[in-house]
Amino acid sequence: MSTRSTGSLAERLAALFLEMSGYAILETGYRFHGKELDIVAATGSTVAFVEVKFRSGGGKGAPRESVDARKRRHIVFAAKGFLAEHRLDGRRLRFDVIEVVLLRGGLGLRVEHLTAAFGVDS
Repeated sequence: MSTRSTGSLAERLAALFLEMSGYAILETGYRFHGKELDIVAATGSTVAFVEVKFRSGGGKGAPRESVDARKRRHIVFAAKGFLAEHRLDGRRLRFDVIEVVLLRGGLGLRVEHLTAAFGVDS
């Protein structure tokens, strides 16, 4: 399975996880000036911009570690574009990370939702 198709599968699993947790999925794969938001979801009056990270083992560290300062700036930039385009300026914002990890031996998955993983200024 290619990295791209694995990433797409992880994003679909994350969206399903969010829906099962009561979130409304507003958009997936949103692009703004070359920057992408994996999932935009809403819960109550909060809009959550969710970055999905997949790992097939524990050797490379936690998936959340790959959401570095550069990646966070790109997500915040795209989120501002989404908010302006959809006229959602008055909503509360949150930046989350969902980790999807293939367990050792490929016998299962672990999905972890890190709410408020970073802020606008991080």
